Amino acid sequence: MRALFRVFKNGGNRMIQRNLIECTIDLAQPYTELTATISAVISALPDADTRLSVLRALDDAVTTALLALEGGEEDDE
Repeated sequence: MRALFRVFKNGGNRMIQRNLIECTIDLAQPYTELTATISAVISALPDADTRLSVLRALDDAVTTALLALEGGEEDDE
């Protein structure tokens, strides 16, 4: 995983600063890799409110995925 800092020109004379984290995830170890990636992103965020907001949104996404998988398993039986 590596952190990147890039500046892009956005038409005209405006410059946009972007902070990026670039990572490669080994699908043989998804839990470890995803946990490390989430930790890296959260630690790069500037304030606690932003970190909480991102973690809550991830929680919602994981819950939705779990419900979809659990609902799909019933159809497979």
